[in-house]
Amino acid sequence: MGSGMHEPRLATAEFSKDMVETMLTYFDQYAVDGVLKIEVTQWGLWLPNPATKGRQFLGLARLPEHLKQ
Repeated sequence: MGSGMHEPRLATAEFSKDMVETMLTYFDQYAVDGVLKIEVTQWGLWLPNPATKGRQFLGLARLPEHLKQ
């Protein structure tokens, strides 16, 4: 299917259905030029708010293995 070339992966993010619904709910308020930015941190995914320069917690779809007991 491809040419055999593989680009290096920069990040992987997992989204639950409710996280996607939240993105849709806030899309118009948080998007800049029709693009929604997501910040990926060790604590989860965040929606930066361009109007307030703050951010809203989007969620964490799955608890990382190193945090499970």
